[in-house]
Amino acid sequence: MLINKQIREELNHLFFLLKLQDRNSKSSLDKQVKIEQIIAYLEVIHAEFRKTSRKRKLVIIDSGAGNCYLSFLVYYFYHKIENRDIEIHCIDFNEKLMEANEKLANEMRFENMYFYPMDIADFVADKKVDMVYSLHACDTATDKTMYLGIKTNARVILSVACCQHTINMKASSLKAITRYKSFRDKMLMMISDTMRALLLERNQYKVEIFDFVSSRFTEKNAMVRARRAEVRKQQNAVREYDFLRKEFRMKPYLEELLSDLEVD
Repeated sequence: MLINKQIREELNHLFFLLKLQDRNSKSSLDKQVKIEQIIAYLEVIHAEFRKTSRKRKLVIIDSGAGNCYLSFLVYYFYHKIENRDIEIHCIDFNEKLMEANEKLANEMRFENMYFYPMDIADFVADKKVDMVYSLHACDTATDKTMYLGIKTNARVILSVACCQHTINMKASSLKAITRYKSFRDKMLMMISDTMRALLLERNQYKVEIFDFVSSRFTEKNAMVRARRAEVRKQQNAVREYDFLRKEFRMKPYLEELLSDLEVD
């Protein structure tokens, strides 16, 4: 574990400020579940950054940021505990939520956190981006996160998807399985994330998919981790994507977004 017991104890003050814990470090079950999720996510982030030069500022974009719990944790960890220079840009279409997050950041004196009430796909970065991430970004917000990562040439893209309202799966050969909602939802998530991963590979990223936290804390625990790689477009990824697209008659929104970029 990169985030040891001592560090977790140091984080209790932040969780209190975020109203995820009380003054005695106690919290309700749903809030404790949220804490475990964002700490597990921080573990993955820190695994990417711990070997980078401490002299260089880290620039991160949080897409579909919501309450920004994860980004507040990441900023606090690197700024207060690691003593590193960090800058986080949080994007969400909910204007009131972004205003509330900005107010909280000012109260905590997190000077290099910025909040944008806008569509993820419309965000333009004016500097080199180290990482773009999202946690349970709803529906096409997951696709927009990956698109933004590719568009900004981010070194790392991390995504944990949530609901998939706009993607339909049509595979007559699997009717006996997909008639059951639980299996249908799981298959839809697996196939849609696989297709997104293949699109990332087609755009010069090396991709892994893994469970970032125990399913005790969330069933939606599959993380797509993409690292930029200086490689040619992978022809296998092209063929595999086309096969899945035809077999399941599915088209992630990421494909449409990427049609605007020259890289694919």
